[in-house]
Amino acid sequence: MTIIFSLSDLIQAQNDSYSLKYREDQFYISFSMIFQKESIDSFKQNGFSNNFQIGFLRDVPLNKKGDMAIALGLGYGFDKIFSNLNLDNDERGKLTFSILNNNQNIQKVSSLIFPLEFRLRTSTLNKTDFWRLYGGLKYKINLNAQFKSFTGVNFKDNFIRNRNKAVYLSLGYNTWNILVEFDLDSIYNQNIFMKNHFSTEIRLIKIGLIFYIL
Repeated sequence: MTIIFSLSDLIQAQNDSYSLKYREDQFYISFSMIFQKESIDSFKQNGFSNNFQIGFLRDVPLNKKGDMAIALGLGYGFDKIFSNLNLDNDERGKLTFSILNNNQNIQKVSSLIFPLEFRLRTSTLNKTDFWRLYGGLKYKINLNAQFKSFTGVNFKDNFIRNRNKAVYLSLGYNTWNILVEFDLDSIYNQNIFMKNHFSTEIRLIKIGLIFYIL
């Protein structure tokens, strides 16, 4: 009888150990459409703006079941943004924005991303198909930005804000997960104005799919 109880205790301890080591969804990749929230007269999103992200999140379970966790990670993001917002560089080297009707300009932005999220899920150690609800904050450092006008002129000036923050939420079951992300700051350098001296406040809203691996 003592041996049976000892084996039972050993199995329970081993199960607890597995539970404590249980981690989920540590790699991610996402694809999103970008919508530009703004209040600029005659502004048009005249193209398919999109975002790609990939990264790693260190999953830290908050209980033995592993269905509640926090995660801190590192990722890379790439935005491709289309609009009729034009970037001008005058003879003094001063940058300003203007609106060019029915013309398509492209902006490409690469970012280093630091996500911090809270996680709720229905998974267990032996259950790989489950519901998840993840949400949190992303701190972004913009590494490189390029502006290409419809005339073919390229700018690599500092027209994008160096740092930005976003809140996000992902919800889904198994493979398919919806992602919604909203920038807390305008994407543009606050020192660059429209030609009419109004500020250029544009925040990005990303809606797409995110896939978690391992």
